[in-house]
Amino acid sequence: MSKNIVRKIVSAALFILSLFFIWLIFSKTSGSLEENKSFIYFGALFFSNLFLFVLTFTFQTEKIYIKTKFVNEEEDKEFKKSDEKIRSETELKINNIISELERPQKDQKFSELILKAFAKEFYIVQGLVYVKDKDKFKVSATYAMYNNNKIRDFSEGEGISGQVAKSKKIKQISDIPDEYIQVVSGLGASSPKSLLFIPILSGNETVAVIEAAAFDKFPYDLEQFHSKLNILLAEKLKNTESDK
Repeated sequence: MSKNIVRKIVSAALFILSLFFIWLIFSKTSGSLEENKSFIYFGALFFSNLFLFVLTFTFQTEKIYIKTKFVNEEEDKEFKKSDEKIRSETELKINNIISELERPQKDQKFSELILKAFAKEFYIVQGLVYVKDKDKFKVSATYAMYNNNKIRDFSEGEGISGQVAKSKKIKQISDIPDEYIQVVSGLGASSPKSLLFIPILSGNETVAVIEAAAFDKFPYDLEQFHSKLNILLAEKLKNTESDK
């Protein structure tokens, strides 16, 4: 039951109660009218004012309800517009990446092109592509990796990348610790705030994992376009790896 209906029921009950008390005053008062005139006037005035108050309150709450409902509807419309805009922007970025990777390229590994395309559309500041070789995922390409730490291979289920390979689902991590990863440039060293892990699937098998780091958050709806992106990447990676 809506709040508006409850208000109307309460108002009607109070009104009926007011009429009952007025009738009670007139029917139960003893003596002549002159003796009880002041009491009767007071009772009638009191309950009339109570009725007017309830009536005014009902109308006022009705206006507030209508206004609130209108504001909420407008906010919902704005949210939907914003959500559609974000979705269309993400889809456009994914389409741009696909178009970029479909172009014939010479003297550059396909895994390197993947990171280059992601850097262009999502402004990643570091990236890695791991490709599965037997039971291990090994580095196939890097982007802006300047640290001296050796990049380790991993198996399915091992570490975050291995968990992503096992779950076969995109994973995003935001607000990562400052000491977790650093990007070194001519301006100094700084830490990205978001990490993205994308598994590349061939059938029911994860054949590659993309890792990317950025200063800003990645679009929340990226997973909705995973299958669209995956079709191209899986096929291309499979072909380039088989050519080795």
